[in-house]
Amino acid sequence: MPALALDLGGVVYRSWPDQAFYERWAPAFGCSAEALQRRLWGPHWASAELGEITKEACYATAAADFGVRPGLVRDLVFEAFASSPDEALARCVERHRRRGVVVTAFTNNPSPEAELMARPELARLFDLAISSADAHLAKPDPDFYRHAETRLGVAGNEVLFVDDVLANVEAARDLGWRAIRFQSTPQAVAEIESALNAAA
Repeated sequence: MPALALDLGGVVYRSWPDQAFYERWAPAFGCSAEALQRRLWGPHWASAELGEITKEACYATAAADFGVRPGLVRDLVFEAFASSPDEALARCVERHRRRGVVVTAFTNNPSPEAELMARPELARLFDLAISSADAHLAKPDPDFYRHAETRLGVAGNEVLFVDDVLANVEAARDLGWRAIRFQSTPQAVAEIESALNAAA
């Protein structure tokens, strides 16, 4: 039975920061939507995703730049990436997990595995979570995928990987993984069902 690996932001969670998102949040940060988007995801964010600084330090750095509370940055990040779980995808994943498919999250994320797996909407879906913050590696670095193979104890061709970022999908395919680019929930569910039912 193959392993199923899912990205979080943009796949498991359908929330994603668009122009309307930045326009809605900009007044609270005292700047334009364009400035918010440009300044928010600075080097501190990449450092947090690689586990070089904590998520809290990342939020504090961003908050100091804008002159706001770290809690405001935390609330923005939650709305941007984790506020809308995809229930249709979740039902598909749960069916296959009950059949014995090992399901893991693969995420570029400032939150470590323990924190991610403490979220009820993720604990119901995943056996484990491989976070860049723990691995000190991020997609699409090939070493991230090699690290994941070691954690899962499987060869790459035994993994079905779903991500919305083309570069991440292509990197997995280059290593011999089966990978699906998430473009919509019906498309992704249909491709997951086809791949896993064929492997059953």
